[in-house]
Amino acid sequence: MHFTRYYSASALALIAAICAAAAAHKSKATFSKPASTVSGDSRCFEQTIKVNAVTNNFKILMDSPANQTAVTETFVELLQNNSNLFARVNGGRNTIQDTYNIYGKLCIPSSPKSSEMINTIQFLTHGDTLDSTYWDIAPGYSYIDAVVAAGYATFSYDRIGVGRSEHPDPSQVVQAPLQVEIAHALVALIRDSKIGPYSFKNVVGVGHSAGSTVTQGVTTKYPQDFDAVILTGTSTSAGFVNTAVASFDLTIANHDPSQKFSGLPNGYLVQPLAQSIQFPYFRFPNFNPKILSIEVANKQTQTFGELLTLGTIVAPATHFRGPVDVVLGENDLVFCGGDCTQPQDQSALVVPVFYPAASKSQHYIVPGSGHVIFAHYSAPQAFAHMTSFLKTNNM
Repeated sequence: MHFTRYYSASALALIAAICAAAAAHKSKATFSKPASTVSGDSRCFEQTIKVNAVTNNFKILMDSPANQTAVTETFVELLQNNSNLFARVNGGRNTIQDTYNIYGKLCIPSSPKSSEMINTIQFLTHGDTLDSTYWDIAPGYSYIDAVVAAGYATFSYDRIGVGRSEHPDPSQVVQAPLQVEIAHALVALIRDSKIGPYSFKNVVGVGHSAGSTVTQGVTTKYPQDFDAVILTGTSTSAGFVNTAVASFDLTIANHDPSQKFSGLPNGYLVQPLAQSIQFPYFRFPNFNPKILSIEVANKQTQTFGELLTLGTIVAPATHFRGPVDVVLGENDLVFCGGDCTQPQDQSALVVPVFYPAASKSQHYIVPGSGHVIFAHYSAPQAFAHMTSFLKTNNM
């Protein structure tokens, strides 16, 4: 639910603020198009960024689905007990190298004085079937507004194959290894002051769900990219993921009545109904139905390429030594089967398994929240905890 504003006075004030900050930070970056958060409380700049990336994807020996019957049967075979679908369609590693158009948005405090004092940027990676609007759902449900008000900058982006970013081949290109490389390339641009006119002392990786998995993948392969990590909507258990994916009831996106996905290849899939989103993501009655409606309107695509390869980037980040925070909704169905307190606090298990060298760690269960934490009434409690974690670690 993002929108762009073109008020000339605001634009002039914005450019003046950027120039002052750029001079203070000796930046070499170029300007991007003025924008804002849904509430208008944060100053933002949006742009399409050309990202060069090379990676070893997997050659998927599977044709694009001809129809919905083929999609449904593929999920039956993917989610059945002892599934060997990936082994059957894995044709070995496949080097992918190209330049991709990635949509991104940089947000800073509205006050020029506050903008000049920023030391830390949060790099926000959304989950599957979502896009970057997850970080800025509505007034009161905007993680971006909450942390910008606390003195941070944010960079959110649509992962490849999603939203306003490029939609290449959904099987051979849109895979988890490429998601990691694109995130890494974007972080490098931020550290080189090539996205927005700032240089930052700290870059914090913040992920949600599959975005947390991508963030983990970055810390495993490129442990120097992030100074700290916050993982939300993830755990050490995948025991309930199949139930959640089945509930998505994924259908061919170009058949969706909204017509927003018209023209995409059949390998792009989408949740067709509101209940396909409510069941895995929300916990009644702990959310506003209007927020569910917003998330339904903002729904995004998924691909077989990513579904088949997401597990290949999961490994302990043994060389990452920064602080790590893990945040789970109390009633997360996807990663906890609906109760993240049983048989023990699931948020407490992640760091010992995936971050054995972390310097400091915290964990938090968000009361009454389902999987999409920021869409529940308790979202402000999550925002406050995550901000406190960073402040405690001098970021």
